[in-house]
Amino acid sequence: MKVRIRLFGVLGKKLPEFSAPEGIEIELPDGSSAADLLEYMKVSADWGVAVAMDSRILKYDDLMRDGAEIRLLQMVHGG
Repeated sequence: MKVRIRLFGVLGKKLPEFSAPEGIEIELPDGSSAADLLEYMKVSADWGVAVAMDSRILKYDDLMRDGAEIRLLQMVHGG
């Protein structure tokens, strides 16, 4: 399956190979989850990244669909 990913926050600097204003299309095995995507991209769990599809934050075990627009957001902390 193919998904288009867009990175927000400092993720574009941490993952320049996946960063582009219009997003990057990547191919993953059918039935891939949000966790599978993060593993493919080598995103560390301690980065605090949220994966969104169709304006909904996914749980890491939620499946993505072919052709989906995926947004990766880094959680922000502070006051």
